[in-house]
Order: sequence, then structure tokens, then C-alpha cells
Amino acid sequence: MTCILVFGKNGQLATALAEASVGTEFQLEFVSSFEFNLIKQAADIQEYIANEASIDGVINASAYTNVDKAEMQAPEEAWVLNALAPEKMAKACKARNIPFFHVSTESVFDGESSTPYTLNCVVNPANFYGLTKLEGERLVQAVNGAGAIFRTSWVFSNTGDNFVKIILGLAKKYNTIRVVHDQIGLPTFAPDLANALLTAARYTLANPAKKLDPVYHIAGGGMSISRYDFAKYIIQSVGLKTKVEPISSQQFAAIAPRPHNAVLDTGSFTSTFGVDLPDWKIGLKHMLSKVG
Repeated sequence: MTCILVFGKNGQLATALAEASVGTEFQLEFVSSFEFNLIKQAADIQEYIANEASIDGVINASAYTNVDKAEMQAPEEAWVLNALAPEKMAKACKARNIPFFHVSTESVFDGESSTPYTLNCVVNPANFYGLTKLEGERLVQAVNGAGAIFRTSWVFSNTGDNFVKIILGLAKKYNTIRVVHDQIGLPTFAPDLANALLTAARYTLANPAKKLDPVYHIAGGGMSISRYDFAKYIIQSVGLKTKVEPISSQQFAAIAPRPHNAVLDTGSFTSTFGVDLPDWKIGLKHMLSKVG
């Protein structure tokens, strides 16, 4: 059985990976921050992976994702977890000759493009969070080991903090909420992302001689949508009558700016690994069926 070490045990992606792995050929070994703190113990990451017996690969599902807090309150922690830790993981994997699968974000782009972002588009982070993730990408690529980086966008699930859960909470509390209308993206259901990553891992381990592209884009299938329309769709899906008013990003005045266009072109992932993610609306329906 193939054993893969997964960092970020309690996050959305790792939780989905744990559920997706049931009944497959993978044995996933999860590491939480309580067992090994990637920020406080960053200097020991390579030794930790070196001492893990019989692993065939590593997935980094950990990240510092509080965009506003990264901008103002905890830039050093964000830098360590998003940039320095992945580099050490990549180096450890290369030393063991095993693939490293690292998850990144659409926030490496500035969001000013009028079309979906392809792998050839120029990176230019819109905020400090995006900058830390981009530096993590660069450091991992510089190691030049096996595996790849997978950028994704607008991840949602029943676990952790995400847009869908925030909107549901607000809609149950207020009669009217205000949501930005000038940010568009492709929502990604965490279980679909997990299955896509496992597909990529399965392909990579079965074809060790094949060199992957450095980066791929994974995002939900279906049509892109604005935050405003996404919020309306979520609220309508659960039968609430909360009114949603559109506002601009400038009016919302978040601490850290967000990309206006967060839509990723996933063609390269599909052509390489032979799968498309399901329409994000299907994932949303699954999620909402569990929250009532």
C-alpha cells in the first residue's frame, strides 16, 4: 500500500483527504500542529520527514490562510508556514527521492486579467498572503524535486473557515447582508480537490520517470461566479430569505486587497491527469445537505 505523509491535519483539504482515502490504495498519515508545529519547529522539518519510515510521498495541505491577519498581524508566521516550510519539505522529499505535492493559491496573481489565469500568466500577488505563497512556489521549484505545485481557489467544505460557512452564518443572523460584486472566481469543493490531488499522486507514483510540469491549476468545474452571486445562490439553496446587497471591494475595505479575477484555467491539469473536477454546485449541494 502506498503511504503518503500529509501536513495540515485539521484543515479543509486534509479532512477531505482523510475521507477520500477510505477504500483506496492509499494509506495517508496525517500530521497536526499539535504533533509537529511547522512554524515553531520549522528548522526540524527535514529531519522529521527523514525519520518517517516507509513513506512514498508528501502532500502539504497546510497553509497560513488568514489573509487579513497575514497582512498586518502575523506576517512572520505566514512567511514561515507558506514559504520556508514548503521549501524544507521539498528538500527532504528530494533527499529521499519521493514526490512532493504542494498546494498553492490563485492569490499569486493580481486579479486584473480579463480572462482566466493560465500557467503562462505573469504572477503578481495582490496581497502579502499571496506573496508568501508565491515565494513558497519559487523555493519549492528551485529544489527541482519530483512532484508538482497545485494552485486552487475559493475552497469550501463543512470544515474550517470558508466563504460558504461565513455567508450561512451571516444570513441566519441578519435580514440583509452586503457582499462584494467585483470579485469573481471558481469555487472548489474540498473533497473534489482532495480526489484530484490523489489522482495526481497516483499518476506520479505510477510514472516515476515522467517529469511533471512545475505547476498545475485545480478549481471547481462549472461557471465562474462573483462573490455577490455566490452568496445569493448559497442563501437561496438553503431557503433563507436574507437580502443580499452588492458593494464594491473598495466599499468593503478589507485589510488586505483581494484579486478581482480569481478564475484559474485548469486545462493543463485535465490534459495531464485525465480528470475534470465536478461542477462546484454539486459540491455545494453535498455540503449543504450536511449542514441543513
